[in-house]
Order: sequence, then C-alpha cells, then structure tokens
Amino acid sequence: MLKYILKRLFWMVPLLVGISLISFLIMHLAPGDITTTEAAFNPKTSEESRQKLRELYNLDKPVIVQYGLWIKRIATLDFGTSFATHQRPVFWETKDKDGNVTKGMIQEALPITLIINTFSLILTVLIALPFGIIAAVNHAKWKDRAITVFVFIGFSIPGFWLSLLLMYWLGVIHGWLPISGIESINHQNMGWLEQLYDTSRHLFLPIVIPSLTGLAGITLFVKNGMLDVLHQDYITTARAKGLSEHKVIYRHAFRNALLPLITILGLSIPGLIGGSVIAETIFAIPGMGKLFYDAVMMRDFPVIMGILTIGSALTLLGNLFADIAYAWADPRVRRGVVQ
Repeated sequence: MLKYILKRLFWMVPLLVGISLISFLIMHLAPGDITTTEAAFNPKTSEESRQKLRELYNLDKPVIVQYGLWIKRIATLDFGTSFATHQRPVFWETKDKDGNVTKGMIQEALPITLIINTFSLILTVLIALPFGIIAAVNHAKWKDRAITVFVFIGFSIPGFWLSLLLMYWLGVIHGWLPISGIESINHQNMGWLEQLYDTSRHLFLPIVIPSLTGLAGITLFVKNGMLDVLHQDYITTARAKGLSEHKVIYRHAFRNALLPLITILGLSIPGLIGGSVIAETIFAIPGMGKLFYDAVMMRDFPVIMGILTIGSALTLLGNLFADIAYAWADPRVRRGVVQ
C-alpha cells in the first residue's frame, strides 16, 4: 500500500507540471493583459508606459520563457506578486526591509473559503446520507418519491436566484440575517461568544444555500449505491441468518454503498479551496472564489495561476485520497493495490 501511495505521489509531479503548462498557455490566449486593464482605468496612459509595464512583468518575453520563469519561482513555493496596484504577495506573507509584514492574498482568502465550503459539505452529507438510505430502503414508495422531489427542487433552483431571494426575504424584509460580508462593523468590540454568533449569522446563508443546491447529487449516489448492494447475495444471506434489518442495512450494506460516494467526496476537495465564485460575489465574501473572479477581471496572471495550481494539486490529491478510501472500504481493492 505504501509503495502504491509513493508511486502515485511521484507521478503527480509531472501531471501537475503538464496541467500548469496547459493552464498557462490557455490563459495567455485570452486577449489583453494587466496593461490593458490599466489603460481602461486611465485612458491617457501612453504606449511607452504600457511597454514599460510589460517589461516590468516580463510580459514582453515569449510565453514559454514566461512559463519557465514562473515554474522556477513555483519550485521554491514563490507564487510571485500580484500585478494589481496593491502589489501584494500572491500566496504567503512577506517582510520588507523595515520588518513590515504584508499578508498574502491566498493566505487571507483561503481560511474563509475553507470554513464555508467545509461546513457546507458536512451539512450536505449529513442530510444526503439518511435521505439516500431512506429512499433506497423504501424504493418506489411515497418516501422515495417525496425525497426525490425535494432534492430535485433544490437541484433545479439556480443558486444565485435562491441567494438573492433569501437575502431579500430574510435580510431586507425581516432583518433576521445580514446579507453581506463575514462580520459586523463593531465585530472587534464584541466578546468572543458574540463574535462567534455574529460570524455564524453572516455565514448562515452562504453555507446553507450550496448545501440545498448540491443535495441531489450525493443523495442519488447514496440511493443508487444502496439499491445495488441490497440486491447482492451476501445481503440475502445476512437476512437469512436472522440479522435485524438495521444491522443488515447499516453494518453490511452501507459500507459497500459508500464506494461511489467516496469518489464524489474525493473530487470535492478542490471545491473546498476553490470556493464558489457566485456565492462569494453575491454575499461580498472575501474568499477564494471572489479573489479568482477579481483576478480574471484584472488579468492578474500570478493570482490566477496561483489559484489554478493549488486547485490542480488538490484535485490530484483528492483522487489519491479517494483511491485510499476505496481500499479501506473494499478489501478486494486493497488486495489488488497490494499486488
């Protein structure tokens, strides 16, 4: 098993380099760069000043040379500096000669997105697991139909529309919840319990709405996995031995039904970091999704490549974790991996 994991980790390096190269080339196919954005904000910008900017950011060099310079920095975990006017480090904090610390853009945005998407995924799984089991056990009965209708209503409602609707109803009309940001103006003057409550109120809608809209997929995966397992011979044998239905479902059937779900959860890892561009933009949350959106609008290549690289690495790690979880859940896979 250890040999298999080390081999997969080794092959992740060339895969990550290939993905980053393709992303870098595709990104440079888009028209314009940071000098185009600067000129849009200041129409009086001369061509000479724009050329100096290109030279400063190495944009006057061939794309493959730019990629070589970028990959050289990435080898030392240096994601560069943002092209935008604030000139902040992309990934992690830096110190200047005077000892002043400037926090990295991803360093600030990552914890917020991680908290929101982790809690959203946990809430989705906690609802989807019992829904999927109940729907499978009561297949083609009224409980199955009711759950299917409920989850597909959530799936069919656009997330941005539901966000705006609940913001207006819960925030504007009734004033029960805040509708933007992650904390109130006087947040720093509160006690820690008040701060926790204030942050929870701000994050309630950004956590709940993705859970409702993403509920259908995991529920159906659990339901279909359970239906496949419940018709297996060993389940019939377990029932013939006189085991209770609860033990048959949760001890024997449920574990093997988790295999399709493991794949989904493994591929959800990049989403925990990547964030939701729509939700974070609507609720004005300074997370990774909004950071990526702003970087695309500004043609801020270092920030875009930093987020894409982290997302690609997490996708590969998610696949690895899914394979390891497969081996844990299914002894047949484990024996195959060892061989």
